Amino acid sequence: MYFRKSFFQFLSITILLIFTWLFLFFNQAILAKNSNNNLLHVPNNASFAIRIDGRELVEKTIFSIFLESKDEVVISLLQELISKKSTNKGQFKNYGIDYLSDIVIFEIPYKRNSIQGILVNINNEHLFSKNLKNSKNVYACSKDVGVIFNYLSFKNQISISELKKIANNIVKTSTDNSIKHFITNHSSGKFIETFSQKSNFDQSAYFEKSNILFELHENSLMLSGKLSANSSSSKIKPLNKIVKPKGFHFSSTIIPTILVDSLNGWLNQFSIKTPLISSISFNLIETKIINHSSGFFVIPQIELFLEFEENFSIQEFLSSSELMAYLDYSLQDASISFQDEKLYFKQLTSNSIYIGINENPIFKAVDANETVKIQGDLKALTSIKGGGMMTAFLEMIPIYGASKNLAKHTESLDLILVKTDAITIDLKGELKFKKDHYPMNELIKFLLVGQLLD
Repeated sequence: MYFRKSFFQFLSITILLIFTWLFLFFNQAILAKNSNNNLLHVPNNASFAIRIDGRELVEKTIFSIFLESKDEVVISLLQELISKKSTNKGQFKNYGIDYLSDIVIFEIPYKRNSIQGILVNINNEHLFSKNLKNSKNVYACSKDVGVIFNYLSFKNQISISELKKIANNIVKTSTDNSIKHFITNHSSGKFIETFSQKSNFDQSAYFEKSNILFELHENSLMLSGKLSANSSSSKIKPLNKIVKPKGFHFSSTIIPTILVDSLNGWLNQFSIKTPLISSISFNLIETKIINHSSGFFVIPQIELFLEFEENFSIQEFLSSSELMAYLDYSLQDASISFQDEKLYFKQLTSNSIYIGINENPIFKAVDANETVKIQGDLKALTSIKGGGMMTAFLEMIPIYGASKNLAKHTESLDLILVKTDAITIDLKGELKFKKDHYPMNELIKFLLVGQLLD
């Protein structure tokens, strides 16, 4: 009897010691400071670099899903994904990559195009080379740093040997460039940093440089950063007048020329065009889909204010017989009608107009040096009324369902760009989630339900 009691005491102590050792080992793996030597190999000519803090991401995700929220939906989705991957492709391979360190996604210009790669930290060079050898990737590693290119993305631009040469040069060349000074701000909550700069052949880029930081807080995802306008964009004007925000609101004086060019390219078939847009402001309340003898018509429930760089007549624009026939609307003195749906329009000044669901919209002056303002309820982006079969079809699309679910669990979005001097713009943003809905959980659900990780 004494022997049996002693044996079970010994067994209990042994099991406790094993679990204690496993716990300490796990914590040592999680808490140990891993080296991030891959940051020293970001090419000098990289047009952008994205640093993903693997340690911070894992710690925040594990804490959020398994300890803080115990979100059974996310856990079930992750189990389903792991089971599916294991069934389709066998066991997960160990690529010798240190996933608890920084991972850097970058792009470099090449022959009037660009190529993208991933820089990783390596803890087993043999496994890294062995398991990538028969893949469709071009890779190179040197000591504890590896780079990976997906050759299928570049096969029409570059040969394997040439891409291999670039990869070897990257891992064997340590750079002390300015890029790593923008993407090495390690601290709690900061899990993604981005840096971009205009490449030599990308003359259409609106900004010379940008640096953006993503942070996780308990119930919100935060954005902050700085953007530097190039010489041709240095005269960016602050917002002056906007429609009073409601629903989902967007206002901006930063209007890429390519958008107007694309719009005019489409309008060319009706022999009409618009001048360059200097300011835009709109509220989106929801989207209506109406059935029509010729099909479905999508009518955004919107309040839209546009200011142009030159004079523009909304009456003449809407009077185009070709446009009227194509969009199948009837024109009245101050409104257009799509069957029973009506949109009002107004000529506010010689170069500014309004069109929307309210006959008398409310405008608001902007005091600060804001150049972009986004705020409101994301549900307006996925709220669709009517349409019958078309709406039912949309509900079947995974990405729409995932977007709708994400929007339902968010409380508000606030993002502003404020001009601080002739060329510098500060960015601040917050995506706030409702009580008991955590950012990482909701983002993972969005990716999995939307089948973006399959």
